[in-house]
Amino acid sequence: MTTVDTEPRWADLLSAWDAQQTGYLPRREERFAAMVQALGAVLGDRFTVVDLGCGPGSLSQRILDTYPEATVIAVDADPLLLQLGRNALAGYGDRLRWVDADLRDPTWAGRLGVDAVDAAVSTTALHWLEPGALFSLYRRAGQLVRPGGVLLNGDNLPYDPGHTIHQRLADAATERATHQAFTVAGVPDWDRWWTTAGDALADAARERLERRARADERYGPRDGDRLTSLTTHVTALTEAGFGQIGTIWQDLDDRVLLAVR
Repeated sequence: MTTVDTEPRWADLLSAWDAQQTGYLPRREERFAAMVQALGAVLGDRFTVVDLGCGPGSLSQRILDTYPEATVIAVDADPLLLQLGRNALAGYGDRLRWVDADLRDPTWAGRLGVDAVDAAVSTTALHWLEPGALFSLYRRAGQLVRPGGVLLNGDNLPYDPGHTIHQRLADAATERATHQAFTVAGVPDWDRWWTTAGDALADAARERLERRARADERYGPRDGDRLTSLTTHVTALTEAGFGQIGTIWQDLDDRVLLAVR
């Protein structure tokens, strides 16, 4: 009798996620490395970090691989990505704890189970927040990160209005990268990855759609093409009590922003 394997191949799904993301961000691993190295340089080898909008835990995984004494609290509101992360990265045990919370909900930090962390990190996540929600998130992060700790945000932070040539160069670079990855190399793009993941994790995919509909009713639909600018992030971090705010790695509008609490 033939046995049908119905268990999703978690590692394969996570690997395909990373390949899809790298198609849009060809220097993604360099960005990760800059963030991971900065944590160690500022905090040493033992620390607790909260990963905001963690997705399936790609950044969390790299932090834990580099620092065996570190712990990560990974926060996201997407049930499919959380299920993928919990299963694909189960080997980290209690060093990696998952929290199901929407970062637009002002109560998100209360679900972490800790009063303070050494650092807050995020990658390719906070760009989708409206400015008001971003300011609120950074204020809460400013209360959560201990004095001397850091916040690191790796994301596409567009140039301010008036920097049309800079932004045109950034947009052209993205177009070249995506053409090479998805058209030439045949890497599954965002839509194809979600179709595959949705087929493998049908219940989580249905819950994802239901949650997004409820969130749109509560917070309003988000224009995913309208990203918050670098200046908006710097202003929000300053008002949240962070200082020494600056870019520590950059590829056109793809940046790593570091702020000290």
